[in-house]
Amino acid sequence: MAASTFIIVPDHPSAPRLEVRPKHFSKIAAEESNPETASASRTLMGGAYLAEQPRTLDATTWGFEGSALVLELPEGAGEEGAKEWLRTDPYSAGGVWDWEKARIIKFRAGVSNPQDLSAGK
Repeated sequence: MAASTFIIVPDHPSAPRLEVRPKHFSKIAAEESNPETASASRTLMGGAYLAEQPRTLDATTWGFEGSALVLELPEGAGEEGAKEWLRTDPYSAGGVWDWEKARIIKFRAGVSNPQDLSAGK
């Protein structure tokens, strides 16, 4: 059984997030499309956290501060597996994430779909 991990990882100041984002998204897509990698790790949820709520859809105006994500890692990967995933991600290699300051939290979703509540799952 895979284990879920909730991660909060800050950006470096003046990080080149938007320039590196296509490489980061490509990695996520590759994990999902390759059965061998998908069984090793999957990103269940991810997104940026911001200094304030955006007022436009123009991401160049957003105050990015970091990311929050939920990873599904192989059983036994633990915190070291999560750190390795972060360290090798394009956001870390490209100078966006300060991965050494990431908060790594064991996680189990109680609700991932509101319909689960009414179905008693």
